[in-house]
Amino acid sequence: MLSSKGDHWSIPRRTRCSRVGTTALSMLIALVLFAGFPFAAGAHSPKEVVLSYDSAKHILEVRITHSVKDPASHYIKKVEIKKNGKASSVTEYQSQPGPETFSYSYPLDAAPGDIIEATGTCSIFGSKTGKLTAP
Repeated sequence: MLSSKGDHWSIPRRTRCSRVGTTALSMLIALVLFAGFPFAAGAHSPKEVVLSYDSAKHILEVRITHSVKDPASHYIKKVEIKKNGKASSVTEYQSQPGPETFSYSYPLDAAPGDIIEATGTCSIFGSKTGKLTAP
């Protein structure tokens, strides 16, 4: 709503204040969101989880790709193994062995046709699951 004062048009004071207040509130909310999640930009789930099974040795190898700058502070904190949908093992870690791709081996008795899943969970954000049908 505009009003004429002499030779120029002006916005009524109440409308200007509400626009300034709305803009300030929007900026405050954005600031709180960015400050509240400072590490989310650098956090990511594992890129890849690949399984292989040695039926002669009954060993499951889980190869995980999770690229990080500091494997002591940003790492795969947990690997959960499931066989045919039921939890078989959960192993927790305090770091990851390398800054990019690494492998863990787990003893596992599996019969041909068993569905094996391994889920790697990041210490900061996200997880990824790989699947394999036992040979």
